[in-house]
Formats: sequence, C-alpha cells, structure tokens
Amino acid sequence: MATINLSTTLDVSAEELWSSVKDVGSVSGLLNVITSSSLDGHVRSCTMADGGELTETILSVDDDNQRVAYSITDSPFPIETHASSMQVRDAGGGKSTFHWITDVKPDAMVDGLRPLMEGEIAQLQGRFGS
Repeated sequence: MATINLSTTLDVSAEELWSSVKDVGSVSGLLNVITSSSLDGHVRSCTMADGGELTETILSVDDDNQRVAYSITDSPFPIETHASSMQVRDAGGGKSTFHWITDVKPDAMVDGLRPLMEGEIAQLQGRFGS
C-alpha cells in the first residue's frame, strides 16, 4: 500500500480550521474537488467536480486530537483500499498546520491522487494563506 503524506502551515487559527475540517457532512465547503456532500450516520456521499460520485465511511472525528479519519468505500476509480486522515495542529501565532495522509492500494493510484491532493492543499493555501 502506498502513502501520500502532505502538510502545510496556514494563516488561520487551529480552532477555525478545525471547525471546517470536523464538519464532515460539509466537506464541499473545505475541498474544491467536492461540489456537494451529505452525511447519513457515518456514511458520506460526495459529488465531485467532474460529476463522479464517492461514498465514504467516516471512521472517526476526534476533537481531542483534531483529527478526522475516513475511507472511500465506493468510487469510479479502481481503488482496492483507501484510508485517509486530516489533522489540524496549532502552529502558534494564529497559524495552524494541516496534515493530510492517505494510504491507497493499488500503489499506482498515487499517481492520480497526489496531484489532486496537492491541488487541494494549494487551494487551502490560497484561501487561508501560508
């Protein structure tokens, strides 16, 4: 299984960023690649900008560690296994660090997911500054 590990420091408080990240039913407000999302229990349904549909299971929303973990369970992509987490850390001075880690199988999926995730990190940097 391959891992993508991305991190960036943003000019936004950890409290404000965590508020956006932990709102798992509204991931479309955090990530541009998702245009709409809904939550039914622990199952999140997402529509992507290209019209594709994802189904994800929310594994945990951990306020103490400011970490969300989720897994894609159905998608238009040939993913065998997917597990991802987003974590927020206080970087001091009103800044925060955003960590996004994804494990995916088959390993070749990294070639498509990494640029997508890097694009989302760039849009967060544009939105919150870095």
